[in-house]
Amino acid sequence: MTNLVMIPAFGCDERLYAGIAPLLPSNVLSSTVIADGVDFAACVEQVLARAPERFVLLGTSFGGRVALEATLAAPDRVQGLIVTGASAGPVADRRAGFRRSERLRAGEAQQVTEEMADMIAHMEGPNGSATRQAFIDMCATLGPDAMTRQSDALAHRADLYPRLDEIACPALMLWGVHDKFSAAAEGLRMSAAIPKGRYVELADCGHFPTLEYPDETAAAIGHWMEDMGLSPRL
Repeated sequence: MTNLVMIPAFGCDERLYAGIAPLLPSNVLSSTVIADGVDFAACVEQVLARAPERFVLLGTSFGGRVALEATLAAPDRVQGLIVTGASAGPVADRRAGFRRSERLRAGEAQQVTEEMADMIAHMEGPNGSATRQAFIDMCATLGPDAMTRQSDALAHRADLYPRLDEIACPALMLWGVHDKFSAAAEGLRMSAAIPKGRYVELADCGHFPTLEYPDETAAAIGHWMEDMGLSPRL
């Protein structure tokens, strides 16, 4: 059995992966860990404390950054890495990150959520509207306190690019072509920097492939895991 630990994006919960979990190979046991520490070190501690001894790690956006950090922190435990819509680079505009946190603390969680929701999905895609609403619903459930901690962590992220060649396990960068938060070029760059990196992109897709194209996303993950010997054919 292969253990797959999934870390949702900013504001999200296990519903981000509800569409792909039943479509993964039958010998893959998936679980979700919501990381909401005050910084990425604390988030990594949360993941490693709840994860099995050996596991494959999947992270989306904020969760993808946590997954990168966890893989570097525990290379002996992470057997494979899947990242969607995240960045290994430093924060582009620290002031904007601080401003988002300030707004969340000031009671503007709904406004922040709706502004982000307008960028989350590729609205012209078949599940664009549903993905946008799913993000809003998940943020409402997770709540502003956890979102603020996640926002603080994002505002302080450092540059991991100089360390990506330390990732020895197989790594899949799975991207939507129309990702407005982290451009597809970012995924391609990371896949080239990781020794066993692979890049796969989904056309007509935005920031959340697991919601916008669950069938294609699950198939891509399943095929990659089989190719890498992480989920041998039964």
